[in-house]
Amino acid sequence: MPSTSGASPFLPAAPALARRCSRGPNGSSRRCSRAVPASSVSRSPTVAVQATLAMPSPDSQRLRLQQQLQQQAQQQQAQQQLSGKDVEQAAMQACIRTATSVPPSSGVLDPSGLRWRGGALEAAYERCGAVCKEYAKTFYLGTQLMTPVQARCIWAIYVWCRRTDELVDGPNASKITPQQALDRWEERLNGVFQGRPYDVLDAALTDTISKFPLEVQPFRDMIEGMRMDLFKSRYQTFDELYEYCYRVAGTVGLMTVPVMGIDPNYKGPLDKVYRAALALGTANQLTNILRDVGEDIRERDRIYLPLDELRGVWHLGRQVRAGIHKPSQGKVDERWRKFMKFQIQRAREYFQEAEDGVDYLDVKARWPVWSALILYRQILDVIEKNDYDNFSMRAYVSKSKKLASLPLALLRAMMPKSPQ
Repeated sequence: MPSTSGASPFLPAAPALARRCSRGPNGSSRRCSRAVPASSVSRSPTVAVQATLAMPSPDSQRLRLQQQLQQQAQQQQAQQQLSGKDVEQAAMQACIRTATSVPPSSGVLDPSGLRWRGGALEAAYERCGAVCKEYAKTFYLGTQLMTPVQARCIWAIYVWCRRTDELVDGPNASKITPQQALDRWEERLNGVFQGRPYDVLDAALTDTISKFPLEVQPFRDMIEGMRMDLFKSRYQTFDELYEYCYRVAGTVGLMTVPVMGIDPNYKGPLDKVYRAALALGTANQLTNILRDVGEDIRERDRIYLPLDELRGVWHLGRQVRAGIHKPSQGKVDERWRKFMKFQIQRAREYFQEAEDGVDYLDVKARWPVWSALILYRQILDVIEKNDYDNFSMRAYVSKSKKLASLPLALLRAMMPKSPQ
């Protein structure tokens, strides 16, 4: 399947977090080019870990936790009844409610009740930072402009997303039952948000939740996106595809906005900021899909394109695999070229929507987001340069061009438009 971005308030936008694995049509394990299993994440680098136990949480905290659990259960039940863009809308509203329900600069967990502290917690964050530095170099560089607390919490979210993806994409995926693994992972997620992390890397995310008002729903939605990938290989409409893009990419935007922060000069509605984060996730995922069309069809018989739009171009079947691209003539079918122009234009519209909202972020968070946006959008330019041949040619941005884009991203981050 096409890679999923995961990246910044717009963390899904970070190219290095993009999912680079593919799975068979019946949920079989997928080939990964740069996979990092959850187990290896927790081993690298080697850091001595010691846990310091805090005093038991007070009765008031337990009562608050019970109330949160009841609310979360009701919210999850309601969320399961939704589909398409309604899924994203409900999650965004939940994030805004959570963000506005606590005092500024505080999280949704009482840090005094957490058992991981001191050296143990420092070790957890060091591990998360090492993973981010190794597998998302450009994005990691951008986090150096953030406050140390912001950077470490973004690393913790990055690692959780990566570990989630590894449950179905990693080299050990063939040795487990992905559906059962995802069910257990969701149970662990509930523990993380209740202040009961399972391991040291979970502890870093729990600590992040105690510092920033993170909402659990986007995390659950990402897990559900992984489940979708186990059994769904066709998308009848763009609304169906949009839901998939949200679950595997836009979710990370919702996860990270509270950590990234919002420009204090911005006085507009919060949903405008969150919608920009969601738009960037959608834009990046659509770009992944357009880049990987040929590979997905040829190697896995998977089509991540709206079939109702596709039927307007040609009949499904052999033509999809062989009739669009004519390698012997070195040409691309004109019907496909026209279809791709429309798809690329739609992806660019989402990039534009995201661009309009980046400046609402805190200044320290803008560079990694702008870097991701600019670099990923260039993939669409390469597809056009390749005459829309995404069957025999893979669109990629050269390293030199990526490096040349970083100063532009920094300049754009430092000189925002006036927030409205």
